[in-house]
Amino acid sequence: MYKSISRLLRRFRSETQGSMSVEAVLFLPLLLWAITATYTFFDVYKVQNNTYRANYTISDMLSRETDAINSAYTDGLYSVFQYMTEADPNNSWIRVSVINCVQDCGGDDRVLQFDWSQGVNGALGRIDEDLPTMNDIIPLFSLGDRLILVETSSDYEPPFKSSLTNFSARTIKTNVATRPRFAPQLLWEGPGSGVADAEDSPEGPGTS
Repeated sequence: MYKSISRLLRRFRSETQGSMSVEAVLFLPLLLWAITATYTFFDVYKVQNNTYRANYTISDMLSRETDAINSAYTDGLYSVFQYMTEADPNNSWIRVSVINCVQDCGGDDRVLQFDWSQGVNGALGRIDEDLPTMNDIIPLFSLGDRLILVETSSDYEPPFKSSLTNFSARTIKTNVATRPRFAPQLLWEGPGSGVADAEDSPEGPGTS
């Protein structure tokens, strides 16, 4: 029995005959999946990279400002974001906030507060009650110093259906914190501070 099985295996290994049409039918689904999956994975990395580039561009612009900014300025920032990312205006937004540290700035029990926070394209401003959940996106900085936090959000729709690549639509969010370069802080010009009321959600358009 062992010798018979060995002979069959050796014969199968040395066999060179076959049908190209049958092999193509067997291999074609795997080839199509590999092409669509590779294209999708590279596409989402490209979109995410463009989103971060846009955020860093906006953050750099804000860090160089020495005059107070207003809603017209932040609307212009959103136009820059939309131009660089080609984001859908119905499913994207940005938020600019200025944060300062008032106590225990070097540890986990630090006390932070917003100078102001302004959302664009439907996003709501942040409030101080949001800060305990934001420690992972706000780096350590000195007492009395300020950070400019730029948050962006845009929906991503993969080029192929999820059934082909197992990659579903998702929201791409970025957060970049920058220190002012030429001024001690970035001021907001206009009525109010731009900070939403406590009962408002900070997550952007379509939230409740």
